[in-house]
Amino acid sequence: MKKALPIILIVAGLAAVFVKFSFLPQIGNPDDPAHVRTSDYYIEHSVKDTNSPNYVTAVIVDYRAFDTMLETTVMFLAGLGVVVLLASKPDASARIIRPRRYIERRVHLGTPAYQSVNKDVMIKVLEPVILIYAVYVLFHGEVSLGGGFQAGALIGMVYILDTMVSPSTVSLIKLPKERSVALAGAGTFIYTFTGILTLAGGGIFLEYGKLPFPMSFAEKHSTGILLVEIGVTIGVMATIITILNGIIERVRFDDDI
Repeated sequence: MKKALPIILIVAGLAAVFVKFSFLPQIGNPDDPAHVRTSDYYIEHSVKDTNSPNYVTAVIVDYRAFDTMLETTVMFLAGLGVVVLLASKPDASARIIRPRRYIERRVHLGTPAYQSVNKDVMIKVLEPVILIYAVYVLFHGEVSLGGGFQAGALIGMVYILDTMVSPSTVSLIKLPKERSVALAGAGTFIYTFTGILTLAGGGIFLEYGKLPFPMSFAEKHSTGILLVEIGVTIGVMATIITILNGIIERVRFDDDI
């Protein structure tokens, strides 16, 4: 019975999801509140309410900022879960026997496709450009497509390039597993702390207009959006690095066996 209980709960949960509740709006109905009121309100008032000309940013980190905070928390928990699952290293004495032809093919991995181009040099040239673009995406996300998630993914990609493509050179970003987990949590904390500041200013959670800063209402909104975007960037970046660090501890990319 104990083994069957999780299955029963899953089936019951799926059944509840697919049951058509009469009090919920019908999917695809053009007369639903989301279509006749909510969307129009966002389009007509987002610039005035949030001081952000980008509707997507206004919705994600202002109108539904609490949801985005939980998404950032999920990112952090995902990285933490990888660390917990891969915490124990495999037995060093255990060896996987592979055919000789596989070994001969592996020793040539990493050789540049074009002998006139040094891949390590090219990676070191590309990494600062990607980082500059990541910073641009972060600070310009408020007024254009982009923001914390994209910037964090770009910085995480730089770490992946550093670690997997040119592991023999000096790393531009060096972040051990323990520090990357803590940094991912710090990103989530920055987001949450912004909401605490709005409470301290007499508003509700994540009501940016109540930030206790000597600014105008519009400037407070812009500052609040930027703060949570910075938190998201740090959280996404550190989570990607944490997951990669957890995998690297189990797999050596330069292993010739």
